[in-house]
Amino acid sequence: MKLIQLRYSAFILILLFFIFPLQAQDGLQISVHGIGGLGLVSPQNHYDNSFYELDYKFKIGYGGQLNVGYGVNSNLAVLLTTGYQTFHQQYKGDFRPGLGAPPQSHLKDINLDYINLGVLAKYTTTFKDSYVYGSKAQFVVMGGLIAGKLIDAKVSYNANGEDMPYPSKLIPYSANGYPYAPIDNDKDLFTQWSLSFVLNIGGDIFITPQLAFSPSFQGQISILDINNKNFRVHDAYKASRTMFGGLNLGLTYYFNRG
Repeated sequence: MKLIQLRYSAFILILLFFIFPLQAQDGLQISVHGIGGLGLVSPQNHYDNSFYELDYKFKIGYGGQLNVGYGVNSNLAVLLTTGYQTFHQQYKGDFRPGLGAPPQSHLKDINLDYINLGVLAKYTTTFKDSYVYGSKAQFVVMGGLIAGKLIDAKVSYNANGEDMPYPSKLIPYSANGYPYAPIDNDKDLFTQWSLSFVLNIGGDIFITPQLAFSPSFQGQISILDINNKNFRVHDAYKASRTMFGGLNLGLTYYFNRG
């Protein structure tokens, strides 16, 4: 008798395990996003030309991403994200070096393109006592880690209207003891992988019971130095990181909602 009761109880527990989450959690969800805002590479690596550390000229960074996730309960979901992202950073400075050198105007331009893959945790709430499927909007916070594979890099340095080999020692200094030689492939200046923390704060505005317009503000910063270790050997070196702040606009489809 006790064995039958035990089996019956185990059957009920297993049934609840499979049925109850399907009622309580959001279930499968998929979203597509476009992002645009200010991309930053900072601090800039001056490659032992600290006199020519330039002022920042901010440029637009952008990208797109696809998220696929599953709600573990009515408020929490885990998402896999993949996409493309570009960082465009420009630096500019005007100098009077002295030592008989004429005034100089310098311009440096960096473009970094990444393919991203990451994991995000997502929290949603309608600020009500219980999850209400009829709600027209909900608050959303997402955060997690994204690994980026560098697929392209373009770096240019221009002094007084003339393109300069890069990195190289810039006048008026001599080249004695300079640790670097100009490179042929700009990707060699950077690590091939980056790891970034990303945070999104925004909401879902439901167009239909299952489809939502999902605007948010996105902040992002790389955790690891993006400069190749072969270009970190000069004095007063500081690690460089990619940063991003801007808008993330997307559409999210909740399969089990409604």
